[in-house]
Amino acid sequence: MTALLRRSKWARWSAPFILAATVAALLGASAGQGAGSGPAQDRPLVAFLLPENVTVRWESNDKPLFTRQLKKLVPNVQIDVTNALNKPETQQSQAEAALTKGADVLVVAPIDQKAFAVVARRAASQRVKVVAYDRLIRGTPIAAYVSFDGVAVGKAQGKWLASHTKRGDRIAVINGSFTDDNAHLFQRGYLSVLNRLFNRGQRVRIGPKPGIWTDRWDPPTAQRQMEQLLTRSANIQGVLSANDGMAGGIIAALRSRNLAGKVPVTGQDATVEGLQRIHQGTQGQTVLKDFRAQAGAAARITAALLRGNCSARLCNKRVNNGAGNVPSVILPVSSIDRSNYAKLVNSSWLPAVFGTTKAKFCRPLPKRGPCK
Repeated sequence: MTALLRRSKWARWSAPFILAATVAALLGASAGQGAGSGPAQDRPLVAFLLPENVTVRWESNDKPLFTRQLKKLVPNVQIDVTNALNKPETQQSQAEAALTKGADVLVVAPIDQKAFAVVARRAASQRVKVVAYDRLIRGTPIAAYVSFDGVAVGKAQGKWLASHTKRGDRIAVINGSFTDDNAHLFQRGYLSVLNRLFNRGQRVRIGPKPGIWTDRWDPPTAQRQMEQLLTRSANIQGVLSANDGMAGGIIAALRSRNLAGKVPVTGQDATVEGLQRIHQGTQGQTVLKDFRAQAGAAARITAALLRGNCSARLCNKRVNNGAGNVPSVILPVSSIDRSNYAKLVNSSWLPAVFGTTKAKFCRPLPKRGPCK
């Protein structure tokens, strides 16, 4: 594994969690200072707009984590959660409906970063605050942005794949969704590593062609891309998959050619399925992004906005979205593979984030490692 932090073995594992906890503690302390003054309205309304249900995290993790945290901070808050099911026009309609209903804050993970800017501008004209959650909204002023270090995610994927392939190996690069700002950040990260190898002839990029993306992170689309590459040639020694869901489709395509477990595949999100595939040996790597820290940061910023005062101390960065520098919370990430996944399986990650026990996680798996 290519560690993100070059310290002791324990430091490499624990530092991202320590940093996340430090950021969360800072946010909590800052938000708590305004807790004495009640919200401007008796029952403020927050709309939490989710992008899709293809990726497990949104409904299983972000929804309950955010709502639970915000209700602790603002007990009388009303929270409307909607899911656009990967349809940008549906998400825009849901946001417009929330504005009509009188929402005070929109917290949104935009499907289409540019298209949603239209709604964000309308919200601003009505003095409704917009918080970009996980994915940046471009081209219009917004109140805040909460996400992970996307370039670091891509670098972790690229470094791992580089260290698990050798000179002359042929690598497929399966990008995420073009309309998702994060997909571009991930790509910038992994290509910053892999392009050096491609340009020197140390690795060979075999496709898909540059400029090809996986619309809305759809696993069957990623599977078809991989099947098309395998139809042309089964001579593939590595796959850069942008997330765990796509990795599942890619590995299904590899399995049909008896290549699953023989070709290293990356991922992201440390999902139950991704971690199970790492245990089985069919997926090599994933990237841990602690959604608990993200949901908590978003809840604290939202609570501050409801009180009319979002202190700069709530944020640790400013990110330019083409319309200004947005106050932001950018959280750390960590690379996970066979060398350290057992620590994650044995931690509170599975029950706290995915609502599953270690026993359930291990039930369909070979009895080894953390599942002995």
